[in-house]
Parts: sequence; structure tokens; C-alpha cells
Amino acid sequence: MENTEILKIAIKNAIDHEGKASEGAVISKVIGQDKSVLKEIEKLKAEVSRIVGEVNTKTYPQLLDMADEAGMDLSEKKPVEPSLELKPLPNVKGRVVLRLPPEPSGYMHFGHAISFMINYLYREKYNGKLWLRFEDTNPKLLNKMDEYVDSFEEGLKWLGVKWDEKKFISSDMELIYSYGEKLIQDSMAYVCLCTVEEIKAKRLTGNACKHREQSIGKNIELWGELKSGKMNDGEAIVRFKYDMDSKDFALRDPSIFRIIKNDYKPYSLWPIYDFASVIEDHVCGVTHILRSSEFKVNVQDKLREAMDLNHPNILQYGRYNFKGTPFSKRKIRALIKEGYIRGWEDIRLPTLTAIRRRGIQPEAIKEFVLSVGYSGSQHEYSWDLLFTLNRRIIDERAKRFFFVSDPVSLNVVGAKEAEARLQSHPSKELGLRIIKTSGKFFIERKDLENVKAGDVIRLKDLYDIKLKEKTGAGAVAEFCSSEFDGKEKIIHWVTDDNVKTKVTIVGALLNDDESFNKDSLKVVDGLGERSLQQVKKGDIVQFERFGFCILDDDKTRDFIFISR
Repeated sequence: MENTEILKIAIKNAIDHEGKASEGAVISKVIGQDKSVLKEIEKLKAEVSRIVGEVNTKTYPQLLDMADEAGMDLSEKKPVEPSLELKPLPNVKGRVVLRLPPEPSGYMHFGHAISFMINYLYREKYNGKLWLRFEDTNPKLLNKMDEYVDSFEEGLKWLGVKWDEKKFISSDMELIYSYGEKLIQDSMAYVCLCTVEEIKAKRLTGNACKHREQSIGKNIELWGELKSGKMNDGEAIVRFKYDMDSKDFALRDPSIFRIIKNDYKPYSLWPIYDFASVIEDHVCGVTHILRSSEFKVNVQDKLREAMDLNHPNILQYGRYNFKGTPFSKRKIRALIKEGYIRGWEDIRLPTLTAIRRRGIQPEAIKEFVLSVGYSGSQHEYSWDLLFTLNRRIIDERAKRFFFVSDPVSLNVVGAKEAEARLQSHPSKELGLRIIKTSGKFFIERKDLENVKAGDVIRLKDLYDIKLKEKTGAGAVAEFCSSEFDGKEKIIHWVTDDNVKTKVTIVGALLNDDESFNKDSLKVVDGLGERSLQQVKKGDIVQFERFGFCILDDDKTRDFIFISR
């Protein structure tokens, strides 16, 4: 068959399959049209590999142009898919300013990554400004703050999310105090000395406590005692005077300051999240806030009105949930405490460290965000969608290797010493692996179980063998031919010069009832080709007929399964 005809087949296959042709599919089509090519199958494979590699460098519009130039009839041309893009922001006037507000009380996880990516994509869309603002106003949760801060900063850099300004809210404590004192002077806040139980009871009934009507002078006096550290945790709080009759219980004089004695900063009076956040949004000039709908905005809105602060545009979206995966810090801490998981880096968790260990690429997270967008309702997604997007990315980068799980021996009688020249990628120039063979192999038990004595089998990219007999430990076969006619069952193999290899397969951490899934980790032991010794920690490979895997430990040669 002429190369021009092979090119047409490759172009058609690429157009039909999202712009990427499959080498195997093209070869099958060529053979189907011209059986004579079987006489020079190795030459055909090399030529198809070259042509497919060239075709797969083209964009979808370029492929359509190539089809037209070649005179191909594409009556069912697929429309060019528009580029994915987030919907426009409302009320854009001037420069768009956004913020990433992590609390450094835990490690960055996939939920953060999605939220931060959404904000960053809008920053890029509008050439805006992005703040990285650490919400460090609860010293009780900051025992490992430096480690958590590093987790967020490293995670953001890995994602490709760039921030323009960085700050910690605690650096503005004096400014935040000034706003609190102004509310007291304007009789819009007061110091409450009630117990926690008394405050809860009066909120339920809508009855104000006696401190609500105490004088401004008395409140200022108590405010000074709070700031100076004369009171201990729980002895007093500062409350925003709003409406004890409100149907929204959160608006029944909400707390805005509480006492937290600590070794973190020289302050014992700390602002509540809502209070600090509205002030910081004003100071940073934030124009748009994008965050999950679990955060309520009523209290913040009333505080902005009381303090005459800017009102950013708030867009709330449903939380991104993933089946079988806990995102709550409380649930994760409980799983660690109970011994179900090893720690925050456990590969079954959604922490960014775990996600990276499992081979997810930052480009896949970006594509996921652009694909699913955001809405006001909550959705539970399957990890399969993310791994499908991820597969398209890693497929072009991953070198191919042979890995035999559950191996059994295969002795080929009459086989001469030979060299197998194996392409490291079907369409990319990623080099060759040269494996010397002498007739002693290991194959997968399931492959042996699916054949019987007398069957002819093709050892992939090597030669044909005929099975003579199965033994307790494996099988004996005889050499047939180096020629390939396309009819034989193809199996992969390793020689007796191999590498012991282990692959961990990750499943859902939680069952449907949210109980621990004891089968969430499975280990597959096997043998890999000797070339695997070249693979470095963090490298992604494809084990042919098995799936994509990432090397997690280069000393023990332990891999983590990514996807098929």
C-alpha cells in the first residue's frame, strides 16, 4: 500500500478520535484493505509509526485541511470544539482583584486546588490581581503552621497558580482592633461576659443579655482589659450589636472577637473569621469573591454595612465532592487517630501531596475545572473523569515497558538468542529498549490459562511460538517463526533478566455508608523488564496491557497505579 493511502487512513482515524490517531487502529485498517502488507509487517509498523507521529502533531483544523488537500470525502466532519472557558464575571469595572484565603491548619487538598484554580483562571482571563492571604486568626489550629504554609505555597507553584501579593491576616491586628473599637464607640458592639451556655440559651429565645445595654465607657474599659491580656479564654467575647429578634440565628448579636491565649503572636484577643475577612477584603481591594456555598454571607454583609466597607461581588458554588473520599479535616484526623490511614500523605486521601503521588498532572486539574465549571448546587464527581483527562496528558509522555503480574515461567525450545527492539512510545520519539532473549521467559498466568497445547502465540515484538505443554510451574513451547501474520494472540513477556516490581492500586477510602473500606489498597506483585531500572522516582510509565503507573519508591521499585 502506498504511503499516501496510509496517511489518509491516519488522518481519518485522528479526526474520528479527538485529533489523535491510534497506531494499532491504523495498522488494522491497512491490513484489512491489503493483506499483502503482512509479508513486510515490520516495515509497515515502522512506516505507520512515522506517519501517525506526524499526524498527531496537527491541530484539528489542520487535520481537516490535510483531508481536503488529499481529496478525502468527510461528509460527517466533526465540528471544531470551542476552547473551554469559564463564564464571565458580573459587574467588572476596572481591575479584577481576587483572593485565595487558606487557613494554615492542615495540608492543601484537592478541594483547595479546584477553588484556587478557578480564581487563578479568572485572574488570567481579566489580567487581574490575586492575593494569597493566610487566615491565621485561630492560634489553636496553628501548631504546625510553617509546614502547612509550605504545603500551600508548594502546591500552588506545582499547579502553576501564581499570586501577586501575599500576606498573613495577623500582620494587620492593630488595624483590625481599630475597626472593633470604632464599632464599640458607635454603640454597635459590646463586650459580653456571659458564659457560653448563657449566650446559647439567650440566642435561642431571642433575649438580650444585660451587657448589651452597658455604657460605651464600660465597653471601652473592658475592651482595654481584653487587649491587654488581663482576661482568660472564655471569660468574655465582643459581640456585634445587630438584632436579637432576627429569624436568622447567626445575626442574633454574633461574636466578632474572642480570647485565645497563645505562643504564636503577642495577642490574646483574636477576631472571628467573618470580621477579619470583611476588613481584609476591603484593605486588599477585592472585587470578586468565588467560594463554596458552605460559607454563609449574611453576617459579613451586615458587618460591611456597619463599617462602611466595600461590597465585593460574591459568587458561591457548590462544593466539589468525590465519591468515597473525605475532604473534612475532622474526618481525616479521626481516620489517622483510629489507625485506618498512615497520615496526611496517605495516597487514598485528597491532599495535594497524595494527588501528586498518584500521577495527577496540574494540566488535568485545569482541564477538569474548565470542563465541569461551577454552579450553585453541590455535585459528587467520580475520580474517573479526572483520570480520563489526566490520561490524555500522560499518554504522550509515558514510556512503555513490559510488566508481568502473577508470573509463570515459559521455556521456548529451539529459540536462538535474539534481540527485541522495542519502541518506548508508539508515536513519539522516546527511544528504544533493546532486550536480549535466549528462550527463557515469564508470562502472566492468565495469558497461559487462555491458551491450550498446539496454539500459536505471538511474543509481542519478538516471534511466534507454539505451546507444547503446560507444567506445574509454567509452560514449554517451541519456536515457530519471526514473521507475523496478524492472526496470533499477542502476549507480553519478560526474560529471566528482570526486576521485581510491585504496583499499588488505590480504591475508594470510604464505602457508600462512609465506613472505612478495608479493600481500598491492593498490591500487585510481578516482574518488570530490566529497562525499568532507568526509571526515576516520579516518572510515569505505561505497563503495556496493564496501565499507567508512577514510580513512588526508586529503592524498592514500588509503583502506584494511575489508570488504564
